[in-house]
Amino acid sequence: MISVKQGIRCLSTSSLRMTNYGFIGLGEMGQHMGRHIYNKLEPDDKLYVYDLEPANTKKFVDTVTEASPANKKLVVPLESISDFVHKVDSQLEFIMTMVPEGKHVKSVVEELVQNYKKCATDISGVSTTFLDSSTVDIPTSIEVHKYVKQQIPDFDFIDTPVSGGVAGARKGTLSFMLSRETHEDMSPSLTSLLSKMGTNIFPCGKNHGTGLAAKLSNNYLLAVTNLAVADSFQLAKSFGLDMKNYAKLVSVSTGKSWASVDNCPIKGAYPKENDLPADRDCHGGFITKLARKDLVLATQSAKSNNRFLFLGEVGKKWYDKACEREDLATKDLSVLYEWLEELSEKDK
Repeated sequence: MISVKQGIRCLSTSSLRMTNYGFIGLGEMGQHMGRHIYNKLEPDDKLYVYDLEPANTKKFVDTVTEASPANKKLVVPLESISDFVHKVDSQLEFIMTMVPEGKHVKSVVEELVQNYKKCATDISGVSTTFLDSSTVDIPTSIEVHKYVKQQIPDFDFIDTPVSGGVAGARKGTLSFMLSRETHEDMSPSLTSLLSKMGTNIFPCGKNHGTGLAAKLSNNYLLAVTNLAVADSFQLAKSFGLDMKNYAKLVSVSTGKSWASVDNCPIKGAYPKENDLPADRDCHGGFITKLARKDLVLATQSAKSNNRFLFLGEVGKKWYDKACEREDLATKDLSVLYEWLEELSEKDK
């Protein structure tokens, strides 16, 4: 049933379907996360999707429905943010965002909230939860959380950033970090949704922003270890070592890390089915400029927390320099291995 107020179509809460999902942002990560939700929909579920680029929305729908045609009627492409309020069968239980920056999260959520408030239907007794899996600055996320609770108290906004990169999103093995104190503080429906996309769910604390705090701390470690891996592998290469053999040695030694194994920068070091960015000329994956963004956010957050990061400025210096080149900035961060060799050749 549809209610009308001043020409605005709004949903009646009487037909609430508790398994309606919304997903906004179908980029490198979002397309795979959305795909796993789609593949695990129940017959009464619906998944509504949107990306700022209409071509991305169409590509997503075409791809998932061709691969799994059984759920074709359960996915609905939308043309705008407001459509998540006015052009769905019933109010959505969850709307998930995976967008580039805090300003985009803020803009999307504000538009959603304002459209909900325009509805003639009383939505005070029905909750929609916004889940943001983007990696953004903590102050903006806290601001958006407060905004939602002030505007529509029964609604919620939770930071649910992820770790695992594009490979984890593709395989459905992401780790979710969120601002909940324990697993018992998470609703079964929230746990079910996150479990469709990942294998690990980590409640990080009761205060909003703790999920992002964990994410930024983790990605700070990723950024600096990736730089160290590139340096270490170039050192090994300068000694004339067989690089595939060295990569395997590291994988079972004390230097082992995600950057050295799961995202190894050596072409052909692992079987093709591992689908590492290094075997695709560093295309796809977690691009360098996003690693830089997370490093910057981590150092900024550390300062606001009166914490000095000993490798923060050093790491930022090299990521800044790498991102001066578009070909490096838009490739997987394992490209720094090849880049350090270029820098070394220039210094000779």
